[in-house]
Amino acid sequence: MTEDYLKGLIEEVLYIWAEPISIDEISKILYDLPKADIKKCLDEMIDERKDRQTGLVIRNFNNSFQFTTRKASDKYFESLLSKSDKKLTNSTLETLSIIAYKQPITRVEIDKIRGVNSQSTIDSLLEKKLITEKGRLDKIGKPIIYGTTDNFLQYFNLNSLDDLPEIRIEKNED
Repeated sequence: MTEDYLKGLIEEVLYIWAEPISIDEISKILYDLPKADIKKCLDEMIDERKDRQTGLVIRNFNNSFQFTTRKASDKYFESLLSKSDKKLTNSTLETLSIIAYKQPITRVEIDKIRGVNSQSTIDSLLEKKLITEKGRLDKIGKPIIYGTTDNFLQYFNLNSLDDLPEIRIEKNED
């Protein structure tokens, strides 16, 4: 099998899958091909698409890969996509930011930071699949701990949580 043929297979998997997919999942689909060859071809494909300025690029979302359009092209496609269901309220963004930077975190900890009950906001974020339950603390009541998902990374166009902007806290000298 030639490298070009393998790259074509990988493109087909990315196209058909449509959501971010890991190397392990690609390897299960292309079951008779070595995972190392798939990874090598995928890395080459990412670089080739950057160099050629193609319409579709392959993005890495926390080691899951997906075809996406270039960020610079977004203005041409905004009218095609309804973003109304993707809009987040200020309180939702505030809660999501707390979870992103403090994860894993419980609802009680979020409420303490925000100063209000966050349960409905957390439910909304769970429904949108931007956060997920990461387990439970071994404390009284066994509170749920929350963290972000790969959908969070996609939504904000991040490769990993390391790409989150640094928070600078300025202290007033009052």
